[in-house]
Amino acid sequence: MTVPKVSVVIPTYNHARYVTWAVDSVLRQNYPNCEVIVIDDGSTDNTAQLLKAYGSRISYFYQENGGTSKALNHGLQRATGKYICWLSADDLFLKGKIEKQVQLMESNPQVGFCYTSFVVIDENGLRKYAADSYFFPTRQEMVVNLYRGCFINGSSVMMRKEALEKVGNFDEGLPQAHDYDLWFRFLRHYPAGFIREPLIAYRWHGENMSSQPDYECIRIVKERARALFPEWLGE
Repeated sequence: MTVPKVSVVIPTYNHARYVTWAVDSVLRQNYPNCEVIVIDDGSTDNTAQLLKAYGSRISYFYQENGGTSKALNHGLQRATGKYICWLSADDLFLKGKIEKQVQLMESNPQVGFCYTSFVVIDENGLRKYAADSYFFPTRQEMVVNLYRGCFINGSSVMMRKEALEKVGNFDEGLPQAHDYDLWFRFLRHYPAGFIREPLIAYRWHGENMSSQPDYECIRIVKERARALFPEWLGE
């Protein structure tokens, strides 16, 4: 039986302190068919030196600084897997993450993407607490509740490449909330899957993008969501 290939895209910008932890967490996965694609978004620290030491175990690409969504799209263009994961450079995959999500996706071919719960760690990697992500059984419930606020952690997501090609990549015009925007586009066409078990570690170090939300980006995403789902979100 063929084991589906999984591509893990890691965008990074000046995260030399954390990025090797992220890469190592993928390389330690008990999954035999995985490619790791790291997009260096113009880092000025020693990120390149650290990553080139991995040699052929990862694919490393440098680009001029253009933001997370541009780095993600660069990685998606190079991804060759049936399934694609995104891992922020300061986060970690936990044991069995890829294997368990592939099992879910293979068992539910109608699902366009799936996500998991997570644990929160501090800047030193010490576990602080577990966070149970929300999930709702119907697409309508997912959309209505997602509209109230994004509860999907991007690093926990696995996407079906075929579905991603249908809904389109990240919007490079959104410096923030580009993932929030993508989940709505997925839900227009596909149901989501969910694993309640925490399978990623989300690092909170005080410089996270989510600590300074761009409310204009969120407003744009919600406006687009209303246009995508007039039957559920109305005017």
